[in-house]
Amino acid sequence: MIRKGAVAMAILLMVAAPLISEAKQTTKSLAVATTVQPYVKIAATQPAQLVITNKDVNLGYVDIPDTSNLNGTQLAVQTNDRAGYSLLFRVSAANQPLFSSIEVIGLGTTAVLPASGGTINMTYSGLNTNFKITYRLILAKKVKDGTYTWPFAMSAQPN
Repeated sequence: MIRKGAVAMAILLMVAAPLISEAKQTTKSLAVATTVQPYVKIAATQPAQLVITNKDVNLGYVDIPDTSNLNGTQLAVQTNDRAGYSLLFRVSAANQPLFSSIEVIGLGTTAVLPASGGTINMTYSGLNTNFKITYRLILAKKVKDGTYTWPFAMSAQPN
């Protein structure tokens, strides 16, 4: 019985061997494409508070940095969007009555935003870009000197 199985196996190998050796080689190609979604990430280092002095009230504006507000905003931007991106400056509702407008300086141009904040459209300048942002905050009438929470929150989105 085992001998019949061995004979059958030998016959099968003899028949199958020519089929294997005569197999044709074919080459097929497959095109693969992918789309990388645009992104923008920011990291902002900002002061915790805003100091408005009596001198600032008399001048009608606060420059940041100054002797009372030592730092502006350090902003690191990472993006792959060659179409650029938008920076959104939001002013908290509690702080909006402090200002009549906000000048944002250091992003390649001076942008003037309303007291509520706004959007600044940015051009692509590389994968990683750092900015040192300064401000001139035009004070609203009847503003009192004092220490306030930092008024700005920033975010970004691809164009």
